[in-house]
Amino acid sequence: MSRLAWVDVFASGPMTGNPLAVVLDAEGWTASRMQGLAAELGISETAFVLPPESDGDHRVRIFTPRRELPVAGHPMVGTAWVLRAAGRIEETARLETGAGILAVRVQGSVATAELGPPEAGPIVDGEEAGGATGVTPAADPPTQVWSAGVPQLMLPVADIDALTAARPDADAIAALGERDGWLGVSLYCVTGGEDGRLSVRVRHFAPQLGVLEDPVTGSAAAALGACLAAAGRADPNGNLEMVVGQGIEPGRGGEMAVRVRARRRAPALIQIGGRVVPLFEGRILDP
Repeated sequence: MSRLAWVDVFASGPMTGNPLAVVLDAEGWTASRMQGLAAELGISETAFVLPPESDGDHRVRIFTPRRELPVAGHPMVGTAWVLRAAGRIEETARLETGAGILAVRVQGSVATAELGPPEAGPIVDGEEAGGATGVTPAADPPTQVWSAGVPQLMLPVADIDALTAARPDADAIAALGERDGWLGVSLYCVTGGEDGRLSVRVRHFAPQLGVLEDPVTGSAAAALGACLAAAGRADPNGNLEMVVGQGIEPGRGGEMAVRVRARRRAPALIQIGGRVVPLFEGRILDP
């Protein structure tokens, strides 16, 4: 039997933030079995912990209800916390993913993970993407694909009212994503801050992953940090810190901290973190 831990990530309390299932001792599981369980559970991501293949402490595979991802934000943060709570890692550790070996840290109820390196993708037609999500895009920054391990579209809107009024068309979003090579779209507006310290509200839609609206999306927040730093919202050295609020509309409000560190004034390293709240544990019976 494999142990399963269910936690809420980027949470203020139980049943807030983004739920995550972590399967410990998944050695011997096939990819099809992992995918089947992820589909059965139906949450945005399920993480599976395996023995390391390189010089990391553990290997982590991440599945949405429809496909495997090389890496994702809230699964890395939540899995790090579960491993620490189970006594399987120290305060700092290195976890192997499909996007390389990533550093994590756990201090009390808060866990952090490094993602990246960030990559800028193509600028796309904001009006077309806005039509698929039911919003009018803001003029600046441009609507652009960014990645911190997963390519996602960053689409700015004018204010929180526009964000709340979004009416996503799942089929249209999926078609654009398949055509242009991204796996989800973040609608965002900056609500406050200056000098490299920002507050941002976000909604994220990823129907092609089987998740119409994700509650709190770590990899997208990391990509957004790089996007805003490159758009001139960083401090004079190119560094940026921001707090992302997400999940208000789905009724699971959550919050995460994002830190972008620059090299030659360009985004180079991104760290995300937040509170993890345990909900329950169980056992998965062998077939």
